[in-house]
Amino acid sequence: METDIHREPVSHRRVEHWLLVAALLAAVIAVVLWWRISNREDMSFSNDPRFVITTAPNISFSTPSATFPQRILIWWLRLERSFQKSHSAIGSFTFPASPTNRCLIQGLLNQCTAVNGVRYVIAKDVAAGTVMFGHTNTLTGPQWVLAFTEALQHGQPEFRDSQTKTFRRENLVLLTNGPRTVLVLPKSMVAEFQKQTTNRSGN
Repeated sequence: METDIHREPVSHRRVEHWLLVAALLAAVIAVVLWWRISNREDMSFSNDPRFVITTAPNISFSTPSATFPQRILIWWLRLERSFQKSHSAIGSFTFPASPTNRCLIQGLLNQCTAVNGVRYVIAKDVAAGTVMFGHTNTLTGPQWVLAFTEALQHGQPEFRDSQTKTFRRENLVLLTNGPRTVLVLPKSMVAEFQKQTTNRSGN
């Protein structure tokens, strides 16, 4: 009887232990699924040679031989960064005043992606182009993104037309294509994609 009395609390502890492990695993799986769904991107432009897609700096393994604990740490940092994306507009980015200079369009749109998590799908000719851009005051991340995208739409960017082999200066058109994708197009491409974005928003 004494042996049975001592075993009963041990078995209860084991049950509580495994229930706790199961709950933690369920929580981790739920977070991973949420992260994958929230970071899923529209891949319809990925294989279209007419476009270049912006990328933000990613946390990556320093070596392919990273240990399991190191991989867990990297995964956690990536997950933490995805949670912070929605808060990046609150002020984690600031840009000091900068004189007006000729700036590469793709390079600064990559910076926009780092600030707001939005993916910019840029016409390839436009991506290699430039625009005059600068600001006299310190700007928060959202203010800077707004200022730069306004420059693309009103500052007469310059880019080389690969078809005519000539340089063009014209304001660009930015079309929203879902909650986290923006198309950056010359006027000659707008009609085709304006229909697509209208159809998507209406479905």
